[in-house]
Formats: sequence, structure tokens, C-alpha cells
Amino acid sequence: MALFERGLVHLTRTLSSLRHRNYRLLFFGTSLSHVGDFIQAMAQSWLVWTMTGSPFLLGVVGFCQALPRLLLGAVGGAIVDRVERRRLLLTTQVLAMVQAFVFWALVYFSWIEFWHVLVLVLFLGTVNTINQTARHSLINNLVPREDLMNAIALNSSMANLAKIIGPSLGGVLISVIGIAGCLFFNAVSFLTIIATLIVMEFPALKFRTPEEAPFWQEVVEGYRFLRGQRRLFSIVLLTYGVALVGTPYSRFLPVFATDILHAGPSTFGLLLAAPGIGAVIAGLGIASFGRLRRRMHFVAMSVYAFSLSLILFSFSRSLPLSILFLVFVGASNIAFRAVTNTVVQMETPPDLLGRMLSLYFMDKGFWSFGTLFIGSLAHVVGTPRAIASAGVACALAASVMLYQQRQARESQAAESLKRVAQ
Repeated sequence: MALFERGLVHLTRTLSSLRHRNYRLLFFGTSLSHVGDFIQAMAQSWLVWTMTGSPFLLGVVGFCQALPRLLLGAVGGAIVDRVERRRLLLTTQVLAMVQAFVFWALVYFSWIEFWHVLVLVLFLGTVNTINQTARHSLINNLVPREDLMNAIALNSSMANLAKIIGPSLGGVLISVIGIAGCLFFNAVSFLTIIATLIVMEFPALKFRTPEEAPFWQEVVEGYRFLRGQRRLFSIVLLTYGVALVGTPYSRFLPVFATDILHAGPSTFGLLLAAPGIGAVIAGLGIASFGRLRRRMHFVAMSVYAFSLSLILFSFSRSLPLSILFLVFVGASNIAFRAVTNTVVQMETPPDLLGRMLSLYFMDKGFWSFGTLFIGSLAHVVGTPRAIASAGVACALAASVMLYQQRQARESQAAESLKRVAQ
């Protein structure tokens, strides 16, 4: 009985942020849409791979989808800090749904060409640049501060649960209803999040007017704030480094499924789902933490685990081992992302939150260059060696961050001693 009660208390703590109605609606409303997103991502990668047979062109598609994050990230953050978020989120979700229907029609009627894919992913990347920043900044206003890390971790867990369900379902759907059917499913799934946004009660927030501050001055203000915060700046730089060389591994899973493991779309779906399994487990674990001490140390250790798992995956020629290593890749990556996201939100003033989150999420813009770099390297040395090199580079980036943090602590200690001596 006591064990059951302890388990119930633990579960209550893990799901604590769901007691807030508006966050609960956002949480469940995005779930089905996330499943559709991952089904489309899988169908898109499989489409490009079967059309071209080129890992480099897979990298080009990833580049185009993530490039808007880099070019428009700070601008999108300034928009989020100005515009009423219900209207902004509804607009971005409707535009994303239109993109999905257009993609479906091109594939269904056999009109699709490679350049169509590039245009569509560029458009979706632009829409998602604003949508993701607006959605994550809204979480900060839907739950109290003590539930923030829990809400972020649960949100990440649900997104990664969708990453399990989406590719697994997508692998079956490609075989049954084809790529066009997967794209149609995603288009319809947007109706759920649109309905949820309509019924939600949004918090009353004050947004700056154009008379209070010029738009571009607000963009520059975000950069200046980040540059002046040593801790936040180190975290954002590390996320950029991991995104540049580590995260793009997922774009090349079709290569591992066919050329390394000699399998088809079902195996590709399993490889895509495996990191999601690890991410859900890690996300729920982080959500159950009351408080997390030494967050910067935890971040670095998570990146080291991510690097090691990625290297082991690159050497694997066994499907069970590949899936196991990808589970660890997903777990360590979500641990890294959830904690860094929490630090950014907790240490940023509310009126700058949209801009800080947009700068944080610009890491997916670096992901765009990373896909080109890894794709080019894979063309020369092979995909497994390119992924192994990416893992080593991520570990080096974490080491640099730890070194910078130690230097900062030593500098602060020296200044404190100097003041005491005076």
C-alpha cells in the first residue's frame, strides 16, 4: 500500500503542470498534430531518398527546412513579443495546414519534382520559425514558475512520443496508403490544434506598440541582452554547436536503413522512432525532478552521453543495437534540450522571452548548415564515418563550455577575494 501511495505521489509530481487547464489544452491539442508532423517528415525523407538516392540531396532538403530558423529567428522572436499570440498561432497553423495539403496534392497527382520539395520545406520552415517560438513562450504564461521545468519536460515528452508513434505509423502507412496518404493524414491533423487554440483562454499580456520601440531596435535589444548574460550565452552557443554537427544525424537515417542495415521503410520507421522512446523516458524523468542542481554540469554530461551514443550507433551493423544506441541518443538529447530550455526561460525577463527563445531555437538554423556539411562529408568518407565525426565534435563543444564555466568561476572568485582584500 505504501509503495502504491509513493508511486501515486511520484506520478502526481510528474504530471503536475497538467492541472492547469490552458496548458492541458495546449498539451493535448498539439499531440495529434505532432504525430502528423513526424509522419510527414518520414514520408518526405523517404520520398527524397527514393527520388534521388543521394545522401547529399537529403542534406540539401534538411538545409532548406532549417535555414529560415537561422535567417529569421530573431525577427520571429520580435514578432512574438509584439503580436497577440492566439492570432499568431492560428495564422501559422493554418498556413502549415495549407502547405501539407499542397504537398499531398503534388504527390497524389504525380506532379512532384525535387524543386517542389525544396520550396515547400522552405515555406514550412519559415512558418515554424514563428510558430515554435510563440508556442514555447506561451508555456511560460500558462503555468507558475515552479511548474515550468515540469511543463517543458512534459511537452518534450509528448513531442517525442509523437516521434515514436509517427514514424512507426508512417512506416506502415507508406506500405498501405503510400506517401500521399501520409501527407494527407498530416494535413487533417492540423484541425485538432486549430480547434484547441480557439477554445483556450489566453492570458492577458502586454505587447509593445510600434510607438514604444522601433521593430529593429527590439531585434538588436535581444542580441545585446544575450551577449551580456554569460551563462545564457554559453548555453546558446553549445546548442548551436550540437545542432551544427550532431542533430543532423536524423536526416541520414534512410541511408542507414537501406545501405547499412539493408532494409526498407518499416526499418526506417523503427530507426526514427527509437530516439523518441529514449526522449519520452528522459523527459518524464526530468519532469519528476523537484529541483535540478548544477544545471550546467547536467547539460555537459548530457551532451557527452549524446556524443558517445551517436558514435556507437555509427559503428553498429545490427538492427537491435542500432535501435538501442538511438534510444540513448534520444534520451540524452532531450535531457540536454529540456534543461537548457528551462534555464533560458527562467533567466529571461518576460518582455524579452520571445526574442530569447527565438535566438535559442535558431540552433535549427545551424542544423541546416550541418545537414549540408554532414552530407558532403558522407559523400567523401561514407555516412557512418561522418556521423562518428559529428559525435566527437559534440563532445569537444561540451568540453569547451565546461572550460569556459570554470574560467568564469575562477574569475568571479578572484574578484571576490580582491574586494575582500580592499
